[in-house]
Amino acid sequence: MLQYEFRKSQQMKTQKLAAIDIGSNSLKLVIVEAAAADSFTVLLQDRERVRLGHETLKNHFLSAEAINLSVDAIAKFRSIAESREVDSIIAVATASVREAKNANEFVQEIERRTGVHIDVLSSVEEARLIGVAVAQFFDAKKETLLNIDIGGGSTELSLMKNGEPHKLFSMKLGAVGLTEKFIFSNPPKVKELENLRAEIAFALIRPLKKTKNTTWQFSTGTSGTILNIALLLNFQTAENSTTKLEIQFKKLAALNKMMARISLEERTKLPVISPQRAEVIVAGGQILEGVMRAFKIQTIQPCYYALREGVIIDYLREIESESLPPVPDVEDKKLRDVFAIGRRYGYEESHALQVADLAEKIFDALAPIYKLSRHGRTLLSAAALLHDVGYHISHESHHKHSLYLIKHSEMTGFSESEKTIIANIARYHRGSLPKEKHLDFMLLSERDRQTVARLGAILRLAEALDRGHENHVQDMKFKREKQNLFLKLISNQDCTIERQAIQLKKDLFEMAFDCNLIAA
Repeated sequence: MLQYEFRKSQQMKTQKLAAIDIGSNSLKLVIVEAAAADSFTVLLQDRERVRLGHETLKNHFLSAEAINLSVDAIAKFRSIAESREVDSIIAVATASVREAKNANEFVQEIERRTGVHIDVLSSVEEARLIGVAVAQFFDAKKETLLNIDIGGGSTELSLMKNGEPHKLFSMKLGAVGLTEKFIFSNPPKVKELENLRAEIAFALIRPLKKTKNTTWQFSTGTSGTILNIALLLNFQTAENSTTKLEIQFKKLAALNKMMARISLEERTKLPVISPQRAEVIVAGGQILEGVMRAFKIQTIQPCYYALREGVIIDYLREIESESLPPVPDVEDKKLRDVFAIGRRYGYEESHALQVADLAEKIFDALAPIYKLSRHGRTLLSAAALLHDVGYHISHESHHKHSLYLIKHSEMTGFSESEKTIIANIARYHRGSLPKEKHLDFMLLSERDRQTVARLGAILRLAEALDRGHENHVQDMKFKREKQNLFLKLISNQDCTIERQAIQLKKDLFEMAFDCNLIAA
């Protein structure tokens, strides 16, 4: 069992957490004991090889067999976690589920049969979380690093600066996916390898262009493929390693040539390479060599932290932020992509900021009454900033266009399910209330529908309070008396238009918060 510790005095209750990474090649579990986001000990690691990406990355459909195998693995992980008395289980899914047409069915079936809720990560969010883990592992608070993570279905590049994401990329280059797409012979034919390398080179064009003239101090690597290559090159195992592992480009290129010449049966006899890894190690090694050559990387430092640890760090940071006093969420680094999306679609920034500010004030006033979570406030802020981006497509039904644009935008810092929640919140800032015929709303879980209804109601109200786009309302106060919720507007302007707008747009609010809203 591997153990790594980070220590820094923080005021947070010690707890045990389990993180499950549902990858294309295997499902992985880590259990940690945590005192803070940068203070935890890895207690246990486990994995189940499910090969979720087998065929799925080609036909974009998760088979019944794949779902059943995943259920068994996750049920086992849950049993292990419960035996360790963990406080929370966090589960995320990556490329294979992300690319599947029946991803929602998979998520719902897993939760129904195991009780474990899964967040499907967007590609850039996966890159961010991996980068966060690596930056913490190497304590790179004042340094710049480039991390390479090679999974079964995708490869993520995370350029981290002072511990924060600077540039993130995800490419559909996975050890499983490329093996199934290009390697049909045993050992691979020269033409197969040429086609595979061409695919890798093509996928790297964009990240190379986006990082031109960018420098970093050192390069790192995560994932089973990279760790196995590092161990193989150094002829060591993790348990008895006493020296720092590294991957040198020249040695990697020589290793790749050797592995491409021998059969699968011979690859399984190599030190530290399992039979399962031997099936995909040729493609994985070629991906790593292609990235190192393109970015002129001579040496890579392997990292034992990856997505699971990144998920835990991010979760702990969320818990820590819950205890902080309210601050403008629009200043949150997590919302940098949100502003970029708004500007891309030409939103009216002053109105968006005013609505976001009002929404946050309403949220803060209601939070103690209705026990609203701090995380919900960030989702609300993101939706408030983007609620009008649909004007980019058309004025008519712009709220529906906002939903579409948000759903299909890259938004670092949020999972796919959170992005869908944000899109739905923005959709209900005007127009009809949520209905059964609204497919995007009905695809949400019951818990997420309640979140959308409440936060959408707050956004609807905040938008009414800036009806004329003139920033009339500075603040407000709420007071609850039985079923009545009294709202007092604080302003040195005439707010007749805003009060009329409240009467027109309070329907969702009264339904979501089970009250009669009375504006004064």
